[in-house]
Amino acid sequence: MPSTSVIIPTYNRAGQVTAAVQSVLAQSEPPDEVIVVDDGSTDGTAEALAPFMERIRYVRKANGGASSARNLGVILAKGEWIAFLDSDDTWHPEKLAKQHACAARTAAKVCFCVSTDESGAALDDLAAMDPTLADGGARFYEAGDCRLFKFRAHPFIQSMLATRESLMKCGLFDETLAVAEDTQLVYRLILDFGYAVLNEKLVEICRDRSGPGLSDTMDPASAYRRHDCYTRVQAAIHWRLVPVDPEAARLVLSNVYYFSSRQAEIACALGRREVARQLARAGLDPRAGLKNLLRNLFILAAYPAAERRFAAKWGK
Repeated sequence: MPSTSVIIPTYNRAGQVTAAVQSVLAQSEPPDEVIVVDDGSTDGTAEALAPFMERIRYVRKANGGASSARNLGVILAKGEWIAFLDSDDTWHPEKLAKQHACAARTAAKVCFCVSTDESGAALDDLAAMDPTLADGGARFYEAGDCRLFKFRAHPFIQSMLATRESLMKCGLFDETLAVAEDTQLVYRLILDFGYAVLNEKLVEICRDRSGPGLSDTMDPASAYRRHDCYTRVQAAIHWRLVPVDPEAARLVLSNVYYFSSRQAEIACALGRREVARQLARAGLDPRAGLKNLLRNLFILAAYPAAERRFAAKWGK
């Protein structure tokens, strides 16, 4: 198997990170190194990982978010291939072996498998986007194939195996993004290099949000910043898709309008009248969809009522 580095960013998940590490160390074809990047945890993460210290590379840094933690891991990594696993998720024991076989068969630089929740239900649309791909089958999609953008649930970064070279050429994770940094990188890799899909459930994503993670924030001001990130990422990909696949571009544009309209709503909750009205006005387009149009019109036509309603909704 080619040399592989696995990067696990973590923040205050002492009770979960050990299961993630164990699932990587239990791979039928173990990686060459496992790098756990502790993004300034204060909950005893280092102590929880003590039994594994001889088998992992533990790196502690000041808190800077998921992107900075993953980027540091890539910079430190020595493997030709890179895989990421969040510290509350786990892998099937055959994940790396099967993905390397898939990448070798298809000559892909980027490979995804199916991610599920704890019940085993798929969380991505990898199977739906190509009904001809059999269970357990593998297929490569050229860089100009944009079918994935026509579905809402893109593959998870935890299911990705990519060459270090492709990651570096795509610019790694954007540290100015509080969220959607993984979406942005996945989109860039797909457009620049194409990708292989292994239609097999090999990653389990934890959907228990009882504790905050690297990107989790709950207050309206943080929610506004999150939606700003979503809007930026979707808008950028829209313009990249326009000359390649107009249908995919149109569907992604609907995401831009949705997130922008939600930003307008949250701006109302924060009492930021001019920002809310500017965002709502920009969304007065038939392509925004009826629900978004109605939300934008409500903000523009009855701002005081909109502010009261959305402030109550967001607990302000």
